[in-house]
Amino acid sequence: MLIPDLFDFAYVPDWYGQLEELAQMALPEPWKFRKPANETKNQDTPILERYIHIIFRKQAIDYNSTKDAKKAEQLFHVENEHACFHTGLYNSRYKGIYAFFDRNHKKESMLEWYFRGFCDELSPRLKYIQPLPQKPSYYMAQRGAGFNPDWPIRVKVEHILGDEENLERIPARIRKAKNLPLLFETAVELGRRRAVVEPGIVVPQGYQGKIQYLLPVYLTNMKKPDLAMTLSVMDGYYLGHTCLTLEMAYLNARVIARPLAPWLTELV
Repeated sequence: MLIPDLFDFAYVPDWYGQLEELAQMALPEPWKFRKPANETKNQDTPILERYIHIIFRKQAIDYNSTKDAKKAEQLFHVENEHACFHTGLYNSRYKGIYAFFDRNHKKESMLEWYFRGFCDELSPRLKYIQPLPQKPSYYMAQRGAGFNPDWPIRVKVEHILGDEENLERIPARIRKAKNLPLLFETAVELGRRRAVVEPGIVVPQGYQGKIQYLLPVYLTNMKKPDLAMTLSVMDGYYLGHTCLTLEMAYLNARVIARPLAPWLTELV
């Protein structure tokens, strides 16, 4: 069994330096927000840091739940003195980038593994690992490809507005409006209609190994969304059950792929 937390799984020296090297190695991409809502200890690559932690956790959990040894190897290689997993990132030659570990023999640490760094598939570190783990993937519950804007969206308004964390993500000036439930449902429906004309505004996110979707919700300004609604794929419809800040939406979307929707790219 793999511990699904990177820092509990392995001793990781110079973590921020390792992330900076990974950012230089991977295809160019912004890894921090232009105007972050909250200060973080890592001010240079906070998006990348969260991404790696989530991918590690996903691959470890999937590995632990897979009974087929061959399928488990495709998720996370763990054998003898070495371990590695595919980060889902690629370098400028479109070679996959892996996180690589050795057995930890340092007496000052009780952790079983030692993180050696990130490397591409041509690295000597991976020379004797065959097959290499595959890129992380998510189960697509919906038949066909992508978001279907013709499906109705059922919004759990009472749940969302009755939850303190969800409510705080709604703009303060309308939070106590008497018609907020109606305003919220109307905004979601307008977002769905907008997706009919602009299908690219809805982006996927990974959640518990499955695909969900993020729909921008315009409550106070039709040119800039105030938050994002998470949509779970049901049988012929989508279920909206929580809302996220735009930064949260970006972080969740990045787990699947680099976001291209303008309402998210303008954040970085």
